[in-house]
Amino acid sequence: MFKRKSLISIVIPIAVLLGSCGANFQSVESFSKSKETVKRASNDFAEDIYQSCLRRTRYIKLVPDDGISDRNERREGCETTERLDSNNFKTVVSVLIDYMDALGAIANGKDLSLDNSIDNLGQSIKDLSIGGKKLDEKAVDGGSEILKVLFDLMTKKIREDALQKAIVCTNEPIHKYVTGNSVPATDKNGVDLYKPATGGLIFLVEDSYLSKGGTLGIEANAIDTYYEPYFATLNKLGNDREINQSNYQQLVDQITVGESLTKDYNQSMVIVAEKEQAARAYNQILFSTVRTHNQLRKEFEEGLKPQDIGRLCQFNTKVSFKKIDEKKMKRIQKILNEYVTSVKPLVEEVDRAF
Repeated sequence: MFKRKSLISIVIPIAVLLGSCGANFQSVESFSKSKETVKRASNDFAEDIYQSCLRRTRYIKLVPDDGISDRNERREGCETTERLDSNNFKTVVSVLIDYMDALGAIANGKDLSLDNSIDNLGQSIKDLSIGGKKLDEKAVDGGSEILKVLFDLMTKKIREDALQKAIVCTNEPIHKYVTGNSVPATDKNGVDLYKPATGGLIFLVEDSYLSKGGTLGIEANAIDTYYEPYFATLNKLGNDREINQSNYQQLVDQITVGESLTKDYNQSMVIVAEKEQAARAYNQILFSTVRTHNQLRKEFEEGLKPQDIGRLCQFNTKVSFKKIDEKKMKRIQKILNEYVTSVKPLVEEVDRAF
């Protein structure tokens, strides 16, 4: 079974492959030491789908008779629904992570093995939902195509040019799976844009976690619903009273209560805002990973004719690649270094929030 790693692991297998050719990847290698932190951030993000549900139980009013039981019932619901959603999200992301892990194994010349959990991923990504939201058919097909390439790499024990084959042949499936686009979205100058379509992994985060009907939207609404009646009552009392010697202390106490409630409310909403910001950073990490993959694909398929690429991706014929010369090596190093530079602060942002 493949060990789960961060999405950042794309930089590690490529560095291993190219490092053997004499390229200087010190900046990549130094940043790769943070991979455990990134992996934890990825898992913690999925876990927050469940944790958000637990946080919402605080905002069920403790009214006489049924307040406690309502909170307990909601916690039980978190275990059966949001806990499953959290695990489902990890499953969705694991398709991409397992692919990156396979690249690392190939680059190191290790044998690959496929167990039942990976075998069942294809069906899993079709069936799973997160908060009732699902990947669309195009994204599911992309995930299945990634798994097919992974299966071919493992069962046919391809070694020569295997990494190049994987990068070239999974590029379009990865775009469909992560961004919802069959090909990279670009501007008129051919520059990749952060414009994911509906249906892919990035949209799933937006729809199931960030939207008004998603995880954080529901949590924010629960906070508003809980505090609003208290604020309304305090405002009414303040507007109905005139300040005089007899009620002065009551008004002071009322102001104190109001300030305390406001502080609690703001702290609750800050948590939501931090998670929201982290989720958007997480999506940018996903997109940056796909964009980098596309840039590497251009380098590795340079010089190949369309018919060569078609034969290459059948995984049953040999297609020769030109040797990676020094000029190409520098271009690849530049791609990887730009990726590391752009993703590092995003990773730190996600890690801080969780």
